Amino acid sequence: MKIIDLGLTEYQQALRLQKRIFSEKIRDSSVEDTVLITEHFPVYTTGKTTSQEHIREIPPDIPVYSIERGGSVTFHGRGQIVVYPIIHLQGKKLSVKNFVWTLEEIMIETLGELGINGYRNEKYRGVFTDRGKVGFVGVKISRFVSYHGMSLNVDVDKSFFSRIIPCGIQDIPVANISDFIPGVTPQQVKPILIEKIKKFL
Repeated sequence: MKIIDLGLTEYQQALRLQKRIFSEKIRDSSVEDTVLITEHFPVYTTGKTTSQEHIREIPPDIPVYSIERGGSVTFHGRGQIVVYPIIHLQGKKLSVKNFVWTLEEIMIETLGELGINGYRNEKYRGVFTDRGKVGFVGVKISRFVSYHGMSLNVDVDKSFFSRIIPCGIQDIPVANISDFIPGVTPQQVKPILIEKIKKFL
């Protein structure tokens, strides 16, 4: 499995790369599994279950993209690590349900290494803490190949989330790892996250 750290990217740049690798993998399942890691310039994305009620007031200077993944509206920006696994689920012996569980587990174990108790919620996908939702999952699977993926808030500007109802969840706030570890940066968290990606994928 190849892990590529793209650094800071425009959303569309990372999406084009995802789609190219995804198409290659669909055509030829022997193409190496690839995991892209990035941070994005500010962007909102809407998924299959987005309702207009989930969008409050998005600033006109921030792009909004409607994409094929599951889930509702979310925000990506600096201070948030975004992970796009483009992998063949059958090759990993993963069902779609187990794949989503695995992405959550990667984030839960990353938080655990940092001394933070992350957990699942019976009603919602993603990873939660006693201060709010910190990890997000939204995937697309076609012919057993995945794209889109997960994001983990490290020290993202949470005010961007106030413009939407993130993932359509009204009763749980958004949290950062920095709420527990002031001053922490994505560069400090990323090696731990990569270690867990290698462990589980």
